Amino acid sequence: MAGRPRSSRSSAAPIADDMIRLNWTRNSSSNIVISSEDNEIMYEISSPNLFTNRVTTITRLDKSSGEKVFAGEIAWKALQIQNQVRIGWQNCEWMLAREWLNEPNNKGISTARTFTGAQGAKYRWKVRNLKRH
Repeated sequence: MAGRPRSSRSSAAPIADDMIRLNWTRNSSSNIVISSEDNEIMYEISSPNLFTNRVTTITRLDKSSGEKVFAGEIAWKALQIQNQVRIGWQNCEWMLAREWLNEPNNKGISTARTFTGAQGAKYRWKVRNLKRH
């Protein structure tokens, strides 16, 4: 599928005072590049044809070596509540996605989710300004 890249802005922000805004750019129907506001590529998400290969791979760019490093995978199941993830810094064992990416206690509908990072830092994830082209 050719054409203009589709993009959205998301934020993965530590619950502390700092907020990091990330830009998502879909460079094909199955790949997404996540970059910082100054266009520094940070992650790549690759989802081969989900009808034949139902695993999405997430890699991060190691700044010192310039190499792509395994960050995690998502295994898509027939029922959404059965989706699984394995994260590179958590012994790479499969766990239910809903156990890793938590919904905070919000009133009303929210796209916010929370998770714990490699060094034990708490993060809050919220999709904002979703634009479809």
